[in-house]
Amino acid sequence: MPLDKTMESNIGSEFHDAWVLPAALRQLQECGETTLVEELIAIFQTDTAVRLESLARAVAADDYTTARQEAHTIKGSALQVGAVRFADVCRQMEMEARKPDPADLAPLLHTAVRNFNEVRGVFAARCGPGTNGSPHNGQ
Repeated sequence: MPLDKTMESNIGSEFHDAWVLPAALRQLQECGETTLVEELIAIFQTDTAVRLESLARAVAADDYTTARQEAHTIKGSALQVGAVRFADVCRQMEMEARKPDPADLAPLLHTAVRNFNEVRGVFAARCGPGTNGSPHNGQ
């Protein structure tokens, strides 16, 4: 089932950049696989929260190899669920972690965490209270 266009317009354009349901997930919903889409988004949120903690530890420890790997993994997951802006920050972190002295890694981490929280907020706003940000009921 397609996303509710009224709900999308009420959320505001600043959130539109944070998350847009990708065509593949929208197609699953239209084929009646709403529960699967809900599960995928829930897994993304849970897994990403854990990975962001690991990424933060790596940045704090100057472990640039782990930071690069975590940023890469998070980027891929974010792209799969349509969190493009968040994925772009993770891409920037991945590139920064390749540098001999990645001075911008910590500020990028703060931006990534803020973007992730925005995405989670958009999930919740689009899907209604008590849904953990998963689309349901045709949304």
